[in-house]
Amino acid sequence: MRQFLVLVLLAAAMTTTAGTPVTIHVDDAYIPYSFSDNGTPKGIYIDVLKAAFAKMDDQFTVTLVPVPWTRGKKMMEEGTGYGLTPAFFHGHDWPYLYPYSLPFYTETIQAICTPPTLDTARANWPDDYIGLRIGNVKGFDGWGGEKFHQLVKDGQIKYQEAKGSEANLLKLVNNRVDCIMMEIGAYHYELERLNAIGKLKGTAFPEPVIGALVGEDPVYIGYSKAMVDSGKVPHHRDFMQAFDSIIYQMGKSGEIEKIMRAYQ
Repeated sequence: MRQFLVLVLLAAAMTTTAGTPVTIHVDDAYIPYSFSDNGTPKGIYIDVLKAAFAKMDDQFTVTLVPVPWTRGKKMMEEGTGYGLTPAFFHGHDWPYLYPYSLPFYTETIQAICTPPTLDTARANWPDDYIGLRIGNVKGFDGWGGEKFHQLVKDGQIKYQEAKGSEANLLKLVNNRVDCIMMEIGAYHYELERLNAIGKLKGTAFPEPVIGALVGEDPVYIGYSKAMVDSGKVPHHRDFMQAFDSIIYQMGKSGEIEKIMRAYQ
């Protein structure tokens, strides 16, 4: 009887200490920041998020699920998912993704071009890139800025999309585009990785050149407005507050920077 009582008490303790389950969807093809390795989320941002969530596990048990970026956006719009990362701020043009967490990093987006393209000085984005073929990752439609997208709409810039950073860079080194937009850390990482595994052999590959600064953008978890407004996540405010408080402290203490440096 005493043994049975001990088991009951242990079960009760485990029940009371288990955190509320939360699922956050992450980009499955944004090497080295967030990607899928046979269904397992990996990357620099994944390490940052796991470190943060580990500090919250008495309140929340967080599962990270890799998903193609465009599908993740659709889930947020439909209210079939709760959170999506790594997201830039899109409160002005993605009304379905709101609110946002505190940022946990700031990305630097550059124009990366074939050497002949930059024989002409092109310091001003996007004006100096009129008439060129510009590549980008599918779903990263916030990159480039409003003026860039208006130039695309007007037919003054030819715009192409690729599925993931690797495909984007391969289009450039194969001269299928003149420039791509790419986060500078991701560019250097992918260039080294593709060289190491031999994917650049046989390409028309003179090493690309870094062009104009496209923009600098903080990175957040974005939350599905539809799901939050539905009342299906009554713990939303508590989760946001817990995550934001921990990410703030991790940034202030230098813990995030330490994780980022481990990949350099």
